[in-house]
Amino acid sequence: MLKRNKLFFLTLLIDVLLLLLLYAAFLQNLIKYDFFLSIFFAQIVVLPNFAIGFSVIIWSLQKNEQVFLLTVLGGMLFRMTYILGMVFLLLHFLKINQKYFIFGIFLFYFYFLTAEIFILVKQKILNTDTKI
Repeated sequence: MLKRNKLFFLTLLIDVLLLLLLYAAFLQNLIKYDFFLSIFFAQIVVLPNFAIGFSVIIWSLQKNEQVFLLTVLGGMLFRMTYILGMVFLLLHFLKINQKYFIFGIFLFYFYFLTAEIFILVKQKILNTDTKI
């Protein structure tokens, strides 16, 4: 349990450090305001997606294989619908650069997806009796 939390918070720490680095680059006029704003909103959209996905995966690890698969696949459907809806809403109501925003969504989505897979593999190694 403690190992999972460490990996979760390490993932969040790296995310926050990346955002702070982008903010510092913005303050030094190395990147444009619309780039920073688009990446910031992309991170705001994808971060709850990761938190929900991580929680669902950890909860479903204690269940049998069928419940695990249904939970993870159903969660993926819900999460992708959430991201699609948020992308449409933010692009419609906010004046942000579409290219940068979509790039940020993909960047953070694949970063967090990689972190989820890494945490899942680590959990499998730590608990060899856990069935996936």
